[in-house]
Amino acid sequence: RSNARCANHQFMGTNTTLLMRKMLLFLLLTCTLLLTLTNALTTPPLILPRREAIEAGAALALQLTTVTTTSFLPEGMSEQLTNIANALSRPNYNPETIELRVNVNAKSMSMSTLSMPTIGYSFYKTKDKIDECVKLALFSGNVEMLDVASQYGTNAEIGDSLKSIGLTSADFPKSLRKLVFLHHKISNADQDVDVEVVKKNVKREIAKLADYQDRDKAFLDLCSIHSPLTDKERRLASYRALLELQKEGLVKAVGVCNYGVGALNEIIDAGLPAPAINQLELSPFNQHKDVIQWANDHDMQISCASWSKLSSVNGPQDGWAILADIAKKKDATKAQILVRWALQKGYNCVPRSSANSKIEKFAIVENSLKGVKRIEHLTDEEMSILDGLDEQLKAGHLGRRDGWEDSDVTGDSWDPTEFV
Repeated sequence: RSNARCANHQFMGTNTTLLMRKMLLFLLLTCTLLLTLTNALTTPPLILPRREAIEAGAALALQLTTVTTTSFLPEGMSEQLTNIANALSRPNYNPETIELRVNVNAKSMSMSTLSMPTIGYSFYKTKDKIDECVKLALFSGNVEMLDVASQYGTNAEIGDSLKSIGLTSADFPKSLRKLVFLHHKISNADQDVDVEVVKKNVKREIAKLADYQDRDKAFLDLCSIHSPLTDKERRLASYRALLELQKEGLVKAVGVCNYGVGALNEIIDAGLPAPAINQLELSPFNQHKDVIQWANDHDMQISCASWSKLSSVNGPQDGWAILADIAKKKDATKAQILVRWALQKGYNCVPRSSANSKIEKFAIVENSLKGVKRIEHLTDEEMSILDGLDEQLKAGHLGRRDGWEDSDVTGDSWDPTEFV
């Protein structure tokens, strides 16, 4: 009986200690929150990078479980808490993902999301050294998203490269497939009034990119209609086909590219869910503010297509010089400033480069999240300057052919977003 009483006292003492630890942890977390709010008002210098702050916070929480008294904090812990609060009170200028809405399940009325890397690599206009481009992007630039299309004509080579390193091959663990996010865009030729024809065309491209018999590998994280330049019947039938492929598990999210408000409203008017994302030629020089507003109203993400023509003679001459000045101050390239601008706007972007020279190879790494992270974030003033460069620069004037052909362009003022 005496032993039982001792055990009971010991048990009660243990419980009291645990309770005190929990109370202390709650107190410290509350203090951290107050520090965060205070520091947000006084805008202190950033002491820790955001990710390091999160990791440090987790480690500190574990350390606090050993504290048995509320009368003092271990030496240096108060300063650590302040540093963490300072870091977490600042904006995250290097987000690694954005969340794509996956369409509502009609039965459960639940909504899920799919994480999509903020920066990818586009194969637009890349015809040579495909294998080298894939491996430079994935291994040197730590790129996790590849932007591909049937119009680009390189899916077979991209697939061979992905299979050779195990990402989409049935001979390797299925978990490797999670290391790459595949965004495929169906061409105008792939669109059809027959839903089954469109599904067949998409499956053909999936089979190029992955071992089709392995359903753990053979799927698209995102599949989009590359352009609206067909007709209403084909656009809507193609969109319905992608939604059906989503139900079958071959496509995780459904998007569009180069859609203006008219083509987007077609989808809603047909009683179909809004696209998860719209990729278009978007930069400080053509900001598509009407499309951005539509996206905000319909929970649609935005992706910037590759900026391949802005530096040409048809590009924004005065605005390009202003961009160059900001890049010089930041010790960055102009392309990196465009990526940084897109990140701070909350957009996805897919810069491109070939591998035909050392400079082009280096650009693949330079424009990745790994390369852009080293650049100081753009200040509010610099963002305001870039936002003021909008001249509604049209694709026809720039000479872009990303989703259409020369015969589709009717002049300098032509733009795919105004087709419908």
